[in-house]
Amino acid sequence: FRELIEILAISRNQKLPQPGEESQILELLIQRDGEFQELMKLAVDQGKIHHEMQLLEKVVEKRDSDIQQLQKQLKEAEHILATAVYQAKEKLKSIEKARKG
Repeated sequence: FRELIEILAISRNQKLPQPGEESQILELLIQRDGEFQELMKLAVDQGKIHHEMQLLEKVVEKRDSDIQQLQKQLKEAEHILATAVYQAKEKLKSIEKARKG
């Protein structure tokens, strides 16, 4: 916009403006305004997408935390079951020894 306004100011300072020059400048201003509006819309859309991505990242972090907690609980359960199986085998061995004795 500044460039176009400078061109317009320079052309006004010249002796005689070229025929149609002001309308060309006005058309360029309108075109640049349209481009600017499109860029602003794109920026707003990208801002919305960025916000959605941040929300999704928080959801992923929460799910990761949930998964880690479940993995910890599964390891604890596995340990408890392994201990119970070991103790049951030992008890079976002692029962077998008692029957033989």
